[in-house]
Amino acid sequence: MTLKHVAPDFKPQRDGLKQVLGDLEADIMEYVWIKGHCTVRDVHEHLLKGRDLAYTTVMTVMGRLFEKEILLREAEGNTHLYRPAMLREEYISRVVGEVLDALLSAHSEQTISHLAARLGEADAEKLSMLEQVIRQKRGR
Repeated sequence: MTLKHVAPDFKPQRDGLKQVLGDLEADIMEYVWIKGHCTVRDVHEHLLKGRDLAYTTVMTVMGRLFEKEILLREAEGNTHLYRPAMLREEYISRVVGEVLDALLSAHSEQTISHLAARLGEADAEKLSMLEQVIRQKRGR
């Protein structure tokens, strides 16, 4: 299965998953990652605690997350059971990869320069991590 882009509309001014997902999509995915598997009703009931939200809206958004291949869906009686298509960490890793690949492809010198400058401001542990990754890549 070829997965679709996970960060088609990167919004750097937003926080967390909302940089790549809509507000409701991000809230739904956070809940599904915690629960592991759930129905639209489960998600709707959870989200109602913080807002006024139609069941059909949640159903539509979960259907779109399925179409984006972020959620998996299987029929269970008269309802659908949803579960994440990948772990949260895997999703975030793919997002970071897509964004960096796009930046490196279009603006490689600036991207590398900015990354090096940012890491230069980082703590010693992060710099050591980068050095280790570079040594591993050169050792191939």
